[in-house]
Amino acid sequence: MSRVRNANEFLLKFRKIQQGYRKLFAPRIKSVRLKYTGTPLENDSNNILEHHGREYVVNAVLAALNWRMDRNPQDDLPNLLPEASVRSHRTNTIRRLDYLGLEKDTDKPLLIVETKRPSTRLPYLHGASSHSEVIVQGLKGHELGSEWDGWLTDVKDYVCSVHNQTQNLPRRVVITNGDWLVLFLDPSNSFLEPGTFDSASVIVFTDSSDIERRYSELFNNLEFGSVLDKIRPLTLGELAFHIEGSALERVMHGLRLRYIDQPGIFNPKPIIKVAPVLFLRSIYGSWLHVENPPAEYEIPHARDKLQEHLEDLESAGRDLLKEVNRRLGIALQPSALSKHYDDEDTFNTLHSIVECSNDEYKIVTGDETHYLLQRPSILDCPYHDWSDCNAQNVASGSSPIVKRSIEPRSFFMSGETHHCAHKDVNSAKAAPITNTNSTRCGRRSGQDRDAFCEIWRFEEHLCCRTCAFEEVCTKTDVFQLPCGS
Repeated sequence: MSRVRNANEFLLKFRKIQQGYRKLFAPRIKSVRLKYTGTPLENDSNNILEHHGREYVVNAVLAALNWRMDRNPQDDLPNLLPEASVRSHRTNTIRRLDYLGLEKDTDKPLLIVETKRPSTRLPYLHGASSHSEVIVQGLKGHELGSEWDGWLTDVKDYVCSVHNQTQNLPRRVVITNGDWLVLFLDPSNSFLEPGTFDSASVIVFTDSSDIERRYSELFNNLEFGSVLDKIRPLTLGELAFHIEGSALERVMHGLRLRYIDQPGIFNPKPIIKVAPVLFLRSIYGSWLHVENPPAEYEIPHARDKLQEHLEDLESAGRDLLKEVNRRLGIALQPSALSKHYDDEDTFNTLHSIVECSNDEYKIVTGDETHYLLQRPSILDCPYHDWSDCNAQNVASGSSPIVKRSIEPRSFFMSGETHHCAHKDVNSAKAAPITNTNSTRCGRRSGQDRDAFCEIWRFEEHLCCRTCAFEEVCTKTDVFQLPCGS
């Protein structure tokens, strides 16, 4: 399912969802019920069960807001988990959230959705000026004289429970029956003490017609990208709509990388595909990520094709930078990777290696256009070949890597200039980052107990002298190479 790009597109999808439910799904549910139970469902389609409303309406509406339950990596979409379990802050029992939206890279909570059966109605309170004010009075403890008293108590428990377990609050909370929808813009204000219970932070859409009239308001406040507050990958055509050239202060090259374990009859082999990326930092501290799809490049298995591949990537990366500069009327030059690691603020907001999904990565390469350098920074290194290392009693492993390997992950093999067969280098790259050595390791993209090597997850035996990360790794206190300075 493709990404919904704007509020107008959301409105078109929303109308199709509502029409499909009224004209197709609701009559079908009624006819099947009559056939299998002999008991007709009442004419009012609102008497259809909560599960049906979720299955045929709520799931689709959330998907149209770019909340998806699939894991389609090229869409850069979040996890949306139905029936997510959480330990109750109030009762210490396990409770289930109808939907929990998560930030994909960190599993931080972003969204809680509580669904109700279609027959339920919004609460009423005599003297209240709006539906939002009614909800706020219920949050303050006023009895609404309906099921809403229990529902608001439950939702408060869900929010407090998620906060208690993760130390993070969801950024949005929704209660809906698939027709009306209540959106809490500030869950802290509405559900945590001491909240001010501001009615302006509670938006109520009274029915599907109201959502159609105010579709832009719903999309702007509940669409995944807006809630996440991170700009998705942009194409060149979209870039100028998101930022002015004068608001940019830094640019770095990078890659999207996809690692594939390709099976074979006898010998599986690794496939690595890459696509050029630019990372742009604004003067306000946010990062943008610019791509030029569908261009992608496969690292060749043929040894004599590698140089051509690296030159092609360099040309594509430089052309992408040139086009960004032209479209924004600027002349930025790429910053070195070492500068990025030296700047705590910029590095903490953009780690150099981020795994987006299983074996797909975003990689910052600084002023280089590839994580592979065209040639080693140290010539005539004696440790590319396992046999030479073995003769000096420094060989990694009991035998050489003689083919492109997925276990261990070694795209390059013994004898190639991009391969390292030295045991000390291999053990150092595999050493875990811990609380006790993290200062000596310097800034790393990995978390606690991850490997020191930044690219370890997709390449274990790359010669460090042919890696874009050489400078940032070798200047740490813990990592030294045996091949000289």
